[in-house]
Amino acid sequence: MWPKTELIDLLKIAHPIIQAPMAGASTPELVAAVSNAGGLGSYGGAATPPAKLRSVIRQIREMTDQPFGVNLFAPAVEAYQLTPEQQTPMSELLTKWHNELDAGPVPEPIPILGPFVDQFTVLLEEKVPVFSFHFGPAPIEAIREIHAIGSIVLATATTVREAKALVVAGVDVIIAQGFEAGGHRGTFAVPYEHGLIGTAALVPQIADAVSVPVVAAGGIMNARGIVAAFALGASGVQMGTAFLACPENNIPEVYRQAVLNCKDEDTVITEVFSGKPARAIRNRFIREMENNRDKVLPFPAQMSIGRVLRQASAQQSSPDFVSMWAGQGAALAEALPAGELIEKMIQEFLAVTASLQLK
Repeated sequence: MWPKTELIDLLKIAHPIIQAPMAGASTPELVAAVSNAGGLGSYGGAATPPAKLRSVIRQIREMTDQPFGVNLFAPAVEAYQLTPEQQTPMSELLTKWHNELDAGPVPEPIPILGPFVDQFTVLLEEKVPVFSFHFGPAPIEAIREIHAIGSIVLATATTVREAKALVVAGVDVIIAQGFEAGGHRGTFAVPYEHGLIGTAALVPQIADAVSVPVVAAGGIMNARGIVAAFALGASGVQMGTAFLACPENNIPEVYRQAVLNCKDEDTVITEVFSGKPARAIRNRFIREMENNRDKVLPFPAQMSIGRVLRQASAQQSSPDFVSMWAGQGAALAEALPAGELIEKMIQEFLAVTASLQLK
């Protein structure tokens, strides 16, 4: 049914569909549902403590015997040091919103990622079938260790230069992340503005430049997008926003409804939630931070200092201060269980290819 691609054989999956890891939204249930449906379920583990990460991996294995992946952020993004002069303006700004929501004092930024070495050790010990990385590759020695246990390495590129660097590092599959994608931009080797390339322009250029399989990511929501990705030279697709309305994920209901009500003009790339550019659904926090972007702390301190405000907003069923990551295709999201969503994509893929008279 699918075009013959190396990706299916490499990942040992039935369908060339990867569910994006989506740290904070993915759950063992979502990962298992996607893998059981023949895709590659992926867990976003960057903010999961090592002991919890081990538990999550074992939960996934209790629900599926199919391949799955775990994603970590490249270790270079973990550390930050703040002076009081850097932190105070942001703390003072957040205080007014904390008071409005009766959310208590603004918290101190604390480490919320990693430690990478400990997380990575868990993945090795648990022999996770697929490792994926964002914000750059893992160290070359780490990639050698992954290959030594027979696992596969995926990593995100937003430019041809980044894709080539990932191949040199030993990455097996490139995730070509187009401008349309929701969540954090994976850019690591160039200024982020240089990586704002649309999926339709990026995928064929990367596919022509590297010898490993390329997976298209960004704006792909259904079978029409999958067919287009193959035409562009991709071996498969990675889809995140498409799975946000699935009941198996872990997002607040107010976020889920925002996705289902999203229009094509409603998302924007912003650094105000985390300190790194990421595509999210516009809300009050993004609008009111527009004139305060100079106060935004470095990643991931900004994400940490805003954690209580985001939680309070979600608990009060208000979208005002929630980081609602979503791609430009969010208006096409459907509220279906993950397995049903994949089955629908398969049937639609057959219909679309038949209409195009593709063999």
